[in-house]
Amino acid sequence: MVQASRLRNGVRILTETIPHAISVSAGIWILRGARSEPSEWNGITHFVEHLLFKGTETRTALDISREIESVGGSLNAFTGKEFTCLHARALHQQMPLIMELLADIFLRSNLPEEEIERERQVILQEINMVDDSPEELIHELFAGAYWRGHPLGRSTLGTKEIIGHLDRKSLIDYMRLLQDPERVLLTVSGKVDHDEVVEAAEKWLDFPANGTGNPALEKPSPHRGLHLHLKDLGQAHICLGTLGYPYSHPQRYGYHVLNTLLGGGMSSRLFQEIREKRGLAYAVYSFQASYLDAGMLGVYVGTGREAVTEVVELLAENFSRLKGEEVAEDEIRTAKEQLKGNLLLSTESTGSRMSKLAMNEIYFGKQLDLDEVIEEIERVSAADVRAISEELFRPEYMGLTVLGDIDRDALASINMDC
Repeated sequence: MVQASRLRNGVRILTETIPHAISVSAGIWILRGARSEPSEWNGITHFVEHLLFKGTETRTALDISREIESVGGSLNAFTGKEFTCLHARALHQQMPLIMELLADIFLRSNLPEEEIERERQVILQEINMVDDSPEELIHELFAGAYWRGHPLGRSTLGTKEIIGHLDRKSLIDYMRLLQDPERVLLTVSGKVDHDEVVEAAEKWLDFPANGTGNPALEKPSPHRGLHLHLKDLGQAHICLGTLGYPYSHPQRYGYHVLNTLLGGGMSSRLFQEIREKRGLAYAVYSFQASYLDAGMLGVYVGTGREAVTEVVELLAENFSRLKGEEVAEDEIRTAKEQLKGNLLLSTESTGSRMSKLAMNEIYFGKQLDLDEVIEEIERVSAADVRAISEELFRPEYMGLTVLGDIDRDALASINMDC
Protein backbone atom coordinates (compact mmCIF):
# COMPACT_ATOMS: atom_id res chain seq x y z
CA MET A 1 0.00 0.00 0.00
CA VAL A 2 1.57 3.24 -1.21
CA GLN A 3 0.47 6.58 0.24
CA ALA A 4 1.59 10.10 -0.56
CA SER A 5 1.62 13.41 1.31
CA ARG A 6 3.31 16.78 0.99
CA LEU A 7 4.55 18.99 3.80
CA ARG A 8 3.63 22.67 3.81
CA ASN A 9 7.18 23.56 2.72
CA GLY A 10 6.93 21.34 -0.37
CA VAL A 11 8.74 18.17 0.74
CA ARG A 12 7.07 15.15 -0.85
CA ILE A 13 6.53 11.96 1.18
CA LEU A 14 5.87 8.48 -0.18
CA THR A 15 5.46 5.42 2.01
CA GLU A 16 4.88 1.78 1.20
CA THR A 17 3.49 -0.29 4.05
CA ILE A 18 4.67 -3.93 4.07
CA PRO A 19 2.93 -5.54 7.06
CA HIS A 20 5.09 -8.70 7.09
CA ALA A 21 8.43 -6.84 7.00
CA ILE A 22 10.66 -6.60 10.05
CA SER A 23 12.72 -3.71 8.72
CA VAL A 24 12.15 -0.18 7.50
CA SER A 25 14.20 1.65 4.87
CA ALA A 26 14.06 5.42 4.50
CA GLY A 27 15.69 7.75 2.00
CA ILE A 28 15.98 11.49 1.61
CA TRP A 29 16.32 12.10 -2.13
CA ILE A 30 17.66 15.47 -3.21
CA LEU A 31 16.88 16.23 -6.84
CA ARG A 32 20.29 17.67 -7.55
CA GLY A 33 23.18 15.54 -8.65
CA ALA A 34 26.48 15.80 -10.46
CA ARG A 35 24.70 16.92 -13.61
CA SER A 36 23.63 20.16 -11.90
CA GLU A 37 27.16 21.21 -10.95
CA PRO A 38 28.95 24.09 -12.68
CA SER A 39 32.11 22.83 -14.39
CA GLU A 40 34.36 24.69 -11.95
CA TRP A 41 32.73 22.78 -9.07
CA ASN A 42 32.80 19.33 -10.68
CA GLY A 43 32.68 16.80 -7.84
CA ILE A 44 31.26 19.15 -5.22
CA THR A 45 27.98 17.22 -4.77
CA HIS A 46 29.86 14.03 -3.95
CA PHE A 47 32.24 15.96 -1.66
CA VAL A 48 29.32 17.47 0.28
CA GLU A 49 27.60 14.08 0.46
CA HIS A 50 30.70 12.68 2.21
CA LEU A 51 30.89 15.62 4.59
CA LEU A 52 27.27 15.31 5.74
CA PHE A 53 28.35 12.34 7.86
CA LYS A 54 31.22 14.17 9.56
CA GLY A 55 29.30 15.85 12.34
CA THR A 56 26.26 18.01 13.04
CA GLU A 57 25.44 20.70 15.59
CA THR A 58 24.73 18.00 18.20
CA ARG A 59 26.54 14.85 16.99
CA THR A 60 30.09 13.97 16.08
CA ALA A 61 30.86 11.60 13.22
CA LEU A 62 31.45 8.85 15.80
CA ASP A 63 28.11 9.64 17.50
CA ILE A 64 26.32 9.18 14.16
CA SER A 65 27.97 5.80 13.51
CA ARG A 66 27.41 4.51 17.02
CA GLU A 67 23.79 5.62 17.17
CA ILE A 68 22.71 3.73 14.06
CA GLU A 69 24.94 0.68 14.62
CA SER A 70 23.87 0.31 18.26
CA VAL A 71 20.39 -0.65 17.02
CA GLY A 72 21.71 -2.94 14.25
CA GLY A 73 20.98 -0.44 11.50
CA SER A 74 22.96 1.03 8.63
CA LEU A 75 23.32 4.52 7.22
CA ASN A 76 24.78 5.51 3.86
CA ALA A 77 24.51 7.82 0.87
CA PHE A 78 25.33 8.06 -2.81
CA THR A 79 25.61 10.72 -5.48
CA GLY A 80 24.11 10.14 -8.91
CA LYS A 81 24.03 12.24 -12.04
CA GLU A 82 20.51 13.56 -11.38
CA PHE A 83 19.96 13.11 -7.64
CA THR A 84 21.68 12.55 -4.31
CA CYS A 85 20.34 10.14 -1.70
CA LEU A 86 20.85 9.74 2.06
CA HIS A 87 19.38 6.45 3.24
CA ALA A 88 19.07 4.25 6.31
CA ARG A 89 17.73 0.83 7.25
CA ALA A 90 16.88 -0.63 10.66
CA LEU A 91 14.29 -2.68 12.50
CA HIS A 92 10.87 -1.13 12.01
CA GLN A 93 10.69 -0.01 15.65
CA GLN A 94 13.58 2.36 14.90
CA MET A 95 11.75 4.39 12.28
CA PRO A 96 11.69 7.57 14.44
CA LEU A 97 15.43 7.27 15.06
CA ILE A 98 16.46 6.87 11.43
CA MET A 99 14.16 9.72 10.39
CA GLU A 100 15.72 12.04 12.97
CA LEU A 101 19.26 10.94 12.06
CA LEU A 102 18.73 11.46 8.33
CA ALA A 103 17.21 14.90 8.90
CA ASP A 104 20.02 15.93 11.28
CA ILE A 105 22.68 14.91 8.79
CA PHE A 106 20.91 16.60 5.89
CA LEU A 107 20.01 19.90 7.55
CA ARG A 108 22.44 20.45 10.42
CA SER A 109 25.84 19.21 9.30
CA ASN A 110 28.46 21.78 10.24
CA LEU A 111 31.34 20.82 7.90
CA PRO A 112 34.25 21.44 10.31
CA GLU A 113 37.47 22.54 8.60
CA GLU A 114 39.52 19.63 9.93
CA GLU A 115 36.97 17.12 8.60
CA ILE A 116 36.99 18.81 5.21
CA GLU A 117 40.74 18.35 4.95
CA ARG A 118 40.56 14.71 6.04
CA GLU A 119 37.71 13.90 3.66
CA ARG A 120 39.47 15.72 0.85
CA GLN A 121 42.26 13.15 1.14
CA VAL A 122 39.72 10.30 1.23
CA ILE A 123 38.14 11.48 -2.04
CA LEU A 124 41.52 11.94 -3.69
CA GLN A 125 42.24 8.32 -2.76
CA GLU A 126 38.86 7.35 -4.21
CA ILE A 127 39.84 9.01 -7.49
CA ASN A 128 43.15 7.14 -7.39
CA MET A 129 41.28 3.89 -6.79
CA VAL A 130 39.23 4.41 -9.97
CA ASP A 131 42.38 5.28 -11.90
CA ASP A 132 43.92 2.01 -10.70
CA SER A 133 40.81 -0.03 -11.64
CA PRO A 134 40.70 -0.32 -15.44
CA GLU A 135 37.17 -1.75 -15.54
CA GLU A 136 35.89 1.32 -13.67
CA LEU A 137 38.13 3.80 -15.47
CA ILE A 138 37.05 2.70 -18.94
CA HIS A 139 33.44 3.60 -18.14
CA GLU A 140 34.49 7.08 -17.00
CA LEU A 141 36.57 7.55 -20.16
CA PHE A 142 33.81 6.27 -22.40
CA ALA A 143 31.15 8.56 -20.88
CA GLY A 144 33.54 11.49 -21.09
CA ALA A 145 34.09 10.90 -24.79
CA TYR A 146 30.49 10.05 -25.68
CA TRP A 147 28.95 13.02 -23.80
CA ARG A 148 31.90 15.30 -24.54
CA GLY A 149 31.43 18.85 -23.28
CA HIS A 150 28.33 17.96 -21.25
CA PRO A 151 27.97 17.45 -17.46
CA LEU A 152 26.92 13.81 -18.04
CA GLY A 153 30.42 13.22 -19.39
CA ARG A 154 32.12 14.45 -16.23
CA SER A 155 33.06 12.19 -13.34
CA THR A 156 30.81 12.29 -10.29
CA LEU A 157 34.00 12.24 -8.19
CA GLY A 158 35.38 15.37 -9.83
CA THR A 159 39.04 15.96 -10.66
CA LYS A 160 42.03 16.01 -8.35
CA GLU A 161 42.61 19.66 -9.15
CA ILE A 162 39.07 20.77 -8.29
CA ILE A 163 38.76 18.59 -5.16
CA GLY A 164 42.15 19.84 -4.03
CA HIS A 165 41.02 23.47 -4.14
CA LEU A 166 37.37 23.49 -3.01
CA ASP A 167 37.16 25.60 0.15
CA ARG A 168 34.77 25.47 3.09
CA LYS A 169 32.70 28.46 1.94
CA SER A 170 32.05 26.88 -1.47
CA LEU A 171 31.10 23.58 0.15
CA ILE A 172 28.71 25.26 2.62
CA ASP A 173 27.16 27.38 -0.14
CA TYR A 174 26.53 24.26 -2.20
CA MET A 175 25.15 22.36 0.77
CA ARG A 176 22.59 25.16 1.19
CA LEU A 177 21.59 24.71 -2.47
CA LEU A 178 20.77 21.09 -1.73
CA GLN A 179 18.46 22.14 1.10
CA ASP A 180 15.55 23.13 -1.13
CA PRO A 181 12.32 21.51 0.11
CA GLU A 182 10.71 21.72 -3.33
CA ARG A 183 13.44 19.37 -4.58
CA VAL A 184 13.38 16.93 -1.65
CA LEU A 185 11.60 13.60 -1.65
CA LEU A 186 11.27 11.32 1.38
CA THR A 187 10.52 7.66 0.67
CA VAL A 188 9.95 5.01 3.34
CA SER A 189 9.25 1.32 2.83
CA GLY A 190 8.66 -1.47 5.34
CA LYS A 191 6.50 -2.05 8.38
CA VAL A 192 5.48 1.58 8.77
CA ASP A 193 2.41 3.69 9.34
CA HIS A 194 2.07 6.55 6.87
CA ASP A 195 0.66 8.99 9.40
CA GLU A 196 3.55 8.31 11.79
CA VAL A 197 6.06 8.98 9.02
CA VAL A 198 4.32 12.25 8.14
CA GLU A 199 4.30 13.25 11.80
CA ALA A 200 8.04 12.57 12.07
CA ALA A 201 8.67 14.46 8.82
CA GLU A 202 6.70 17.47 10.06
CA LYS A 203 8.94 17.48 13.13
CA TRP A 204 12.30 17.03 11.42
CA LEU A 205 11.93 18.15 7.78
CA ASP A 206 9.78 21.27 8.03
CA PHE A 207 12.59 23.60 6.94
CA PRO A 208 12.21 26.85 4.97
CA ALA A 209 12.63 27.18 1.22
CA ASN A 210 15.87 28.69 -0.03
CA GLY A 211 14.56 30.02 -3.34
CA THR A 212 17.17 28.29 -5.50
CA GLY A 213 14.66 26.96 -8.04
CA ASN A 214 15.20 24.20 -10.58
CA PRO A 215 18.56 24.04 -12.35
CA ALA A 216 18.26 24.21 -16.13
CA LEU A 217 19.24 20.98 -17.87
CA GLU A 218 20.84 20.96 -21.31
CA LYS A 219 20.17 17.86 -23.39
CA PRO A 220 23.40 16.07 -24.33
CA SER A 221 24.45 15.08 -27.84
CA PRO A 222 26.30 11.83 -28.65
CA HIS A 223 29.79 11.92 -30.11
CA ARG A 224 30.83 9.01 -32.29
CA GLY A 225 34.42 8.01 -32.96
CA LEU A 226 37.38 6.04 -31.60
CA HIS A 227 39.24 7.12 -28.47
CA LEU A 228 42.41 5.35 -27.36
CA HIS A 229 43.93 5.77 -23.89
CA LEU A 230 47.38 4.27 -23.55
CA LYS A 231 48.18 2.58 -20.24
CA ASP A 232 50.51 -0.25 -19.30
CA LEU A 233 48.00 -2.99 -18.53
CA GLY A 234 47.83 -6.74 -18.96
CA GLN A 235 44.49 -6.45 -20.79
CA ALA A 236 42.75 -4.13 -23.18
CA HIS A 237 39.46 -2.72 -21.89
CA ILE A 238 36.77 -1.85 -24.40
CA CYS A 239 33.55 0.14 -24.25
CA LEU A 240 31.49 0.28 -27.44
CA GLY A 241 28.21 2.12 -27.19
CA THR A 242 25.38 3.86 -28.94
CA LEU A 243 22.55 6.22 -28.15
CA GLY A 244 19.93 4.80 -25.78
CA TYR A 245 16.55 5.78 -24.41
CA PRO A 246 15.68 8.17 -21.58
CA TYR A 247 14.40 6.58 -18.37
CA SER A 248 10.68 7.03 -19.16
CA HIS A 249 10.78 6.31 -22.90
CA PRO A 250 7.58 4.64 -24.23
CA GLN A 251 9.65 1.75 -25.67
CA ARG A 252 11.65 1.18 -22.47
CA TYR A 253 10.41 -2.37 -21.93
CA GLY A 254 11.58 -3.53 -25.33
CA TYR A 255 14.82 -1.66 -24.67
CA HIS A 256 15.32 -3.62 -21.43
CA VAL A 257 14.65 -6.90 -23.21
CA LEU A 258 17.18 -5.96 -25.90
CA ASN A 259 19.85 -5.14 -23.31
CA THR A 260 19.18 -8.38 -21.42
CA LEU A 261 19.44 -10.71 -24.39
CA LEU A 262 22.45 -8.80 -25.77
CA GLY A 263 24.67 -8.91 -22.68
CA GLY A 264 22.59 -9.15 -19.52
CA GLY A 265 23.78 -12.51 -18.20
CA MET A 266 25.58 -15.77 -18.88
CA SER A 267 22.98 -16.88 -21.41
CA SER A 268 23.20 -13.60 -23.35
CA ARG A 269 24.46 -13.44 -26.91
CA LEU A 270 27.69 -11.62 -26.15
CA PHE A 271 28.64 -13.75 -23.16
CA GLN A 272 28.09 -16.92 -25.18
CA GLU A 273 29.82 -15.63 -28.32
CA ILE A 274 32.84 -13.90 -26.83
CA ARG A 275 33.52 -15.84 -23.64
CA GLU A 276 31.98 -19.29 -23.94
CA LYS A 277 32.48 -19.95 -27.66
CA ARG A 278 35.76 -18.12 -28.31
CA GLY A 279 37.38 -17.67 -24.89
CA LEU A 280 38.31 -14.06 -25.69
CA ALA A 281 37.27 -12.50 -22.37
CA TYR A 282 36.52 -13.18 -18.74
CA ALA A 283 34.18 -10.19 -18.32
CA VAL A 284 31.71 -9.19 -21.02
CA TYR A 285 28.35 -7.48 -20.49
CA SER A 286 26.05 -4.79 -21.82
CA PHE A 287 24.77 -1.84 -19.79
CA GLN A 288 22.23 0.97 -19.89
CA ALA A 289 22.59 4.50 -18.55
CA SER A 290 19.26 6.35 -18.66
CA TYR A 291 18.50 9.92 -17.62
CA LEU A 292 15.61 12.38 -17.78
CA ASP A 293 16.26 13.34 -21.40
CA ALA A 294 18.92 10.98 -22.75
CA GLY A 295 20.29 7.48 -22.61
CA MET A 296 23.19 5.26 -23.61
CA LEU A 297 23.42 1.56 -24.42
CA GLY A 298 26.91 0.12 -24.22
CA VAL A 299 29.01 -3.02 -24.04
CA TYR A 300 32.12 -3.65 -21.94
CA VAL A 301 34.75 -6.30 -22.71
CA GLY A 302 38.13 -6.95 -21.09
CA THR A 303 40.29 -8.89 -23.54
CA GLY A 304 43.85 -9.58 -24.69
CA ARG A 305 45.63 -6.74 -26.44
CA GLU A 306 45.97 -8.76 -29.62
CA ALA A 307 42.21 -9.51 -29.75
CA VAL A 308 40.81 -5.96 -29.69
CA THR A 309 40.05 -5.78 -33.41
CA GLU A 310 38.40 -9.20 -33.42
CA VAL A 311 36.27 -8.40 -30.35
CA VAL A 312 35.05 -5.03 -31.66
CA GLU A 313 34.11 -6.59 -34.99
CA LEU A 314 32.24 -9.37 -33.17
CA LEU A 315 30.30 -6.73 -31.22
CA ALA A 316 29.41 -4.88 -34.41
CA GLU A 317 28.34 -8.17 -36.04
CA ASN A 318 26.00 -8.89 -33.15
CA PHE A 319 24.49 -5.43 -33.42
CA SER A 320 23.95 -6.02 -37.16
CA ARG A 321 22.27 -9.37 -36.56
CA LEU A 322 19.80 -7.76 -34.16
CA LYS A 323 18.95 -5.22 -36.85
CA GLY A 324 18.77 -7.70 -39.68
CA GLU A 325 16.76 -10.58 -38.24
CA GLU A 326 14.10 -11.16 -35.63
CA VAL A 327 15.15 -12.84 -32.40
CA ALA A 328 13.83 -16.35 -31.81
CA GLU A 329 10.88 -16.62 -29.46
CA ASP A 330 12.73 -18.81 -26.95
CA GLU A 331 15.47 -16.18 -26.63
CA ILE A 332 12.90 -13.44 -26.10
CA ARG A 333 11.21 -15.62 -23.50
CA THR A 334 14.47 -16.18 -21.60
CA ALA A 335 15.16 -12.43 -21.48
CA LYS A 336 11.62 -11.67 -20.31
CA GLU A 337 11.76 -14.25 -17.54
CA GLN A 338 15.13 -12.90 -16.41
CA LEU A 339 13.75 -9.37 -16.23
CA LYS A 340 10.59 -10.43 -14.40
CA GLY A 341 12.53 -12.60 -11.98
CA ASN A 342 14.94 -9.81 -11.08
CA LEU A 343 12.02 -7.43 -10.64
CA LEU A 344 10.11 -9.76 -8.35
CA LEU A 345 13.18 -10.73 -6.31
CA SER A 346 13.86 -7.05 -5.64
CA THR A 347 10.51 -6.80 -3.82
CA GLU A 348 11.97 -8.88 -0.95
CA SER A 349 14.18 -5.92 0.04
CA THR A 350 12.71 -2.86 1.77
CA GLY A 351 15.72 -0.92 0.49
CA SER A 352 14.97 -1.81 -3.13
CA ARG A 353 11.31 -0.94 -2.67
CA MET A 354 12.19 2.38 -1.04
CA SER A 355 14.41 3.19 -4.03
CA LYS A 356 11.72 2.14 -6.49
CA LEU A 357 9.25 4.55 -4.86
CA ALA A 358 11.71 7.37 -5.47
CA MET A 359 12.67 6.43 -9.03
CA ASN A 360 9.04 6.15 -10.09
CA GLU A 361 8.26 9.54 -8.59
CA ILE A 362 11.34 11.22 -10.07
CA TYR A 363 11.03 9.87 -13.60
CA PHE A 364 7.30 9.18 -14.01
CA GLY A 365 5.61 11.39 -11.43
CA LYS A 366 3.55 8.39 -10.32
CA GLN A 367 3.90 4.87 -8.98
CA LEU A 368 3.98 2.06 -11.54
CA ASP A 369 1.92 -0.99 -10.69
CA LEU A 370 4.07 -4.14 -10.57
CA ASP A 371 1.48 -6.26 -12.39
CA GLU A 372 1.23 -3.66 -15.15
CA VAL A 373 5.02 -3.58 -15.54
CA ILE A 374 5.08 -7.37 -15.91
CA GLU A 375 2.28 -7.15 -18.49
CA GLU A 376 4.30 -4.57 -20.45
CA ILE A 377 7.35 -6.83 -20.43
CA GLU A 378 5.17 -9.69 -21.68
CA ARG A 379 3.90 -7.53 -24.57
CA VAL A 380 7.41 -7.05 -26.02
CA SER A 381 7.72 -8.89 -29.32
CA ALA A 382 10.62 -9.93 -31.53
CA ALA A 383 9.51 -7.23 -33.97
CA ASP A 384 9.79 -4.62 -31.18
CA VAL A 385 13.36 -5.69 -30.38
CA ARG A 386 14.33 -5.55 -34.04
CA ALA A 387 12.76 -2.09 -34.52
CA ILE A 388 14.60 -0.73 -31.46
CA SER A 389 17.87 -2.26 -32.73
CA GLU A 390 17.37 -0.59 -36.11
CA GLU A 391 16.77 2.73 -34.40
CA LEU A 392 19.76 2.60 -32.03
CA PHE A 393 22.50 0.57 -33.72
CA ARG A 394 23.41 3.19 -36.30
CA PRO A 395 26.95 4.14 -37.37
CA GLU A 396 26.41 7.81 -36.61
CA TYR A 397 25.71 6.97 -32.95
CA MET A 398 28.61 4.55 -32.34
CA GLY A 399 31.39 5.48 -29.93
CA LEU A 400 34.39 3.30 -29.05
CA THR A 401 36.86 3.78 -26.20
CA VAL A 402 39.84 1.48 -25.67
CA LEU A 403 42.14 1.53 -22.63
CA GLY A 404 45.44 -0.34 -22.50
CA ASP A 405 48.87 -0.80 -24.04
CA ILE A 406 47.56 -0.84 -27.61
CA ASP A 407 49.28 -0.02 -30.86
CA ARG A 408 47.40 2.96 -32.26
CA ASP A 409 48.07 1.85 -35.84
CA ALA A 410 46.50 -1.54 -35.11
CA LEU A 411 43.23 0.21 -34.23
CA ALA A 412 43.08 2.09 -37.48
CA SER A 413 41.61 -0.94 -39.26
CA ILE A 414 38.78 -1.44 -36.76
CA ASN A 415 35.36 -1.40 -38.34
CA MET A 416 32.74 -0.64 -35.72
CA ASP A 417 29.96 0.11 -38.18
CA CYS A 418 26.95 -2.14 -37.91
